[in-house]
Amino acid sequence: MKPGREKKRGSHVKLSDVAKRVGVSPITISRALRNPEIVSEELREVILRTVDEMGYIPNLAARALAGRHSGIVGVITPSLHHPCFTGVMMGIEERLRATDLRVQYANTLNDADQEISQFKSFLAQKPAGIILVNAEYYDGLAMLMDAAAFPVAHVADLSQPPETLLVGMSHHVAATAATRFLLSKGYKRIGFIGGISDIRSRRSRAGHEEAMRQAGLGNPSLMHGVDGSTSIGLGRRLFTELLERMPDLDAILAQNDDLALGALIECNERGIKVPDDFGICGFNDLEFAQFTSPSLTTVHVPRHDLGRRAADMLLRAIREEPPEEQRVDLGFSIIERGSTRSVPKQ
Repeated sequence: MKPGREKKRGSHVKLSDVAKRVGVSPITISRALRNPEIVSEELREVILRTVDEMGYIPNLAARALAGRHSGIVGVITPSLHHPCFTGVMMGIEERLRATDLRVQYANTLNDADQEISQFKSFLAQKPAGIILVNAEYYDGLAMLMDAAAFPVAHVADLSQPPETLLVGMSHHVAATAATRFLLSKGYKRIGFIGGISDIRSRRSRAGHEEAMRQAGLGNPSLMHGVDGSTSIGLGRRLFTELLERMPDLDAILAQNDDLALGALIECNERGIKVPDDFGICGFNDLEFAQFTSPSLTTVHVPRHDLGRRAADMLLRAIREEPPEEQRVDLGFSIIERGSTRSVPKQ
């Protein structure tokens, strides 16, 4: 080392260096980092402070070779870019923050090949476990999951295949309830706008169709969707096209709040009075839904709890603890706001 040049903080700091500074064995440091609860609170604080001061970085590759896993939890999702995933992500991270596990994300954009490719990529890292969020192509993943030496938890629609470590809700049931809610408000010609590529949109569409059919108001022309990602702009377009096809439309259920906001903007542009002349119900209850004018009636999905419960299920499986439940239905609730009217007086 040249004079005047200090050793870079954390460079080549080994586990034994940390152990020597603390005055314990390297195995104690290793165990404390893997399972903090096994050492006293006082020693844990000393170890963590020393690790931080010395800039020690655990070698995950070496850890994977020496132990059962690398300490990584892989999260595979088709919608890392969408705000719907933020709540799920926060729930996952909240549950795992106090452990020595670290989360790594992969985005598939609803591509079947990418789901398989990303799963294989995590396989090579010897992860502690994987959380599949809204996976679509379970047929292609089945063999990989069966061969995996780690647990896999799922955030999914309850109609999907996993029988264990699944937390979710039924989009079919939720859409049926939302449509019946609109019918109870006096709306009769209720359309549906959404995507057609993913299982959640297909289940929501089917739920809407069922509710309309049971009310004696079923009509295939009320349904309008396209393949691909949804957006506010797409909501305006789908609503416009549906209105041109069905001029007597008096309400819509949108697959998500983005599409609902697009429809609301288009109504304002056209001078259509919401909620008196037209009703709008979204889905997901994103933050902006309560601040639009009028505010959006929507289906609340407990996204944070979905992520937290899935992470808890996975953590229990990693620790080989018995699960509290194998499949959990977290349900939904309908949040009534300004974009739907009160029940008309008879």
